[in-house]
Order: sequence, then structure tokens, then C-alpha cells
Amino acid sequence: MTVETLPAKCRGTNRQGNPCGLAPIPGGFVCKWHGGGAPQVKAAAERRLAARQLEQSAEAVLAHEGVLAVEDPLQELGKLASSAKALMEALGQRVNALEQIETFDEKRAPHVRVAVELYERAMDRTHRLLNSLITHGYTERQVAIAEQEAMLVAGVIRRVVAGLGLSKDQQDRAQELLAAEFRALEEAARA
Repeated sequence: MTVETLPAKCRGTNRQGNPCGLAPIPGGFVCKWHGGGAPQVKAAAERRLAARQLEQSAEAVLAHEGVLAVEDPLQELGKLASSAKALMEALGQRVNALEQIETFDEKRAPHVRVAVELYERAMDRTHRLLNSLITHGYTERQVAIAEQEAMLVAGVIRRVVAGLGLSKDQQDRAQELLAAEFRALEEAARA
């Protein structure tokens, strides 16, 4: 969360419609004459100042710890989705191992076991993360990256084959063999 930038001057206007020009209250957007003295405005300004102080403190801790910024948000989201799915599967195994889904208290009121509740939460979290990946085109992006990598490899292979000083027939045969090998790799990957 980034705290909203506070103005240097009050956002209020005078009777002529010109900007006020006075400094706003600390953490606020208006001076005391334009509503800055109201309890709700003061409270909101105090919350903004506290949030700014907390954010600055957190940034200082992260800088001290050497935490790096997220370079690729979609990739990080993919990692989160993988972790959430792994947690969901681990909790699912625990739920499957339960002999009873419910327990009963001394008044015979049923209670769902904690493992079931945690499993349900993990399912919801996994669903939200996977849905977010779909919404943001993660799969299409991965396909585009794979296509770019394939084009790079194909270009390298073409340049190597051309640099070997082979005849046109030998170059054509080398490309046929490479294509067959790549198809075999693709079929093995599908199996």
C-alpha cells in the first residue's frame, strides 16, 4: 500500500474561488479554516500520518534486510499459486485420513474439524490465485516466452548449420534431422 501524497497547500478555496494557499493540517488535505479542525478530518489525518510512518518503517526494514523488489509479478503470482496448491493437497491428505469430519462438544453440538476448515480455505485461496493468473494472461505469456526461446534456438541452429560449410543438400538434411528430433522430444514430453 502506498500512502497518498499530501498537498503542500490547502485544497480549499477562498470566497473569490482562488486557492487557499495556507498549509494543510499535518497529514491532511485542508487547513484548519477549511475543515481541518473537524474531528473526523483530524482522525483521518492522524491515520494517514500513522500509515506513512508504518510504510517508511517497513521500507527501512526491507532495505536493511536486502529484500529485492518483485521483478515479474506474474511469475511471483505463479509461485504463490503453486505454494497454495501444494498446501491444499497436503491438507486434503489430512482430511482424507480423518475418520470423522465432525467432533461434538459436551452439549452434543457438532464442530467441523480444523483440518477441514483449513482445507476449504486453501481451496479458496488456490482458486483465487489461479483465477488471477488466468485473468492476467499468465498462460499466454508463458506460451509467448516459450515461442521466443524456440525462435532463438532455431536461429542458433540455422547459423551453426550454415557455418559448417555444408552443401545445400547437407544443410537441408541437417534441418530435417533436427526437426525430427524436436518432434520426438515434444512427443516424449506429452507422454
